[in-house]
Amino acid sequence: MVDILGRQHAAEARGTRSAPILATRGVTISYGDSTAIRDITLEIPEQKITAIIGPSGCGKSTLLRSFNRMNDLIPSVHHTGEILYHGQDIYARGVDPVELRRQIGMVFQKPNPFPKSILKNVTWAPALHGYRGSLMQLAEESLQRVALWDEVKDRLSQSAMGLSGGQQQRLCIARAIAMQPDVLLMDEPCSALDPVSTSRIEDLLFELKSRFTILIVTHNMQQASRVSDYTVFLDRGSMVEFDVTDKIFTQPGEQRTADYVMGRFG
Repeated sequence: MVDILGRQHAAEARGTRSAPILATRGVTISYGDSTAIRDITLEIPEQKITAIIGPSGCGKSTLLRSFNRMNDLIPSVHHTGEILYHGQDIYARGVDPVELRRQIGMVFQKPNPFPKSILKNVTWAPALHGYRGSLMQLAEESLQRVALWDEVKDRLSQSAMGLSGGQQQRLCIARAIAMQPDVLLMDEPCSALDPVSTSRIEDLLFELKSRFTILIVTHNMQQASRVSDYTVFLDRGSMVEFDVTDKIFTQPGEQRTADYVMGRFG
């Protein structure tokens, strides 16, 4: 395997603060004859929250999933251009997608806990990958980070399926961070949650960005403006604008961006 995903390399790359942690260079992704995103060049800053917004079908999830090669699981997918992690092409010969996904984790739209105990939901993957420390300590630290430990510490052996929707989503985030990734990809993580649970997830994002780089796809303009440092606006598969979030929502450089964030289409 090409040694581009090792912890030592990643740590060295993080020392160069000006370098983006993730980037695309002229990326186009198609499903069969249908182009989902086209010619996108983008740099994602480290330890910030970047929101990806745009109307339904504009390619938000396709772009998000490209950063850890989840699109590889779709037989008809085809991509051109480069997708870079710490400056190295994740499609380079010898790169192991499984190892890549250890360092670029993902949280999906609908909470999807394993049909196992709360404890095993957090520790199953680290144990499978040979984690050498205390799995109980890892579980506690991960659950503490998502503000779930106090709610579940007395029922760790019980099924995760008995948790509420909001608790399940926080558990899924704990499961992702237990793998100690660099990056968290979140595909509309609050869309299936009630307002109270959504607020808790948003508060959690602010806590997590001190340790992780976060990319979040959201259809909720208010959420994007509240939680993100940077915002990417996509329309019909193309990137219209990418800037600091405050500028996107108050002084966008493109009329299409202004129309979208003001609710005139989408």
